[in-house]
Amino acid sequence: MTKARLEQARVIAAANAAAGRTVVRALRILPPGAAPAPARADAALAPVEPPAAPV
Repeated sequence: MTKARLEQARVIAAANAAAGRTVVRALRILPPGAAPAPARADAALAPVEPPAAPV
């Protein structure tokens, strides 16, 4: 078992305590590589060229 699976109860309790109410009832622990990595939001942005100095 992974550390996350062993500590599920503590993680759920901490999340609910931080929210002040029951918002988390269970965790879904996926094995590495089971879900695609999220795309970076800024990956599609082109690099910004610095403004040209006045001549």
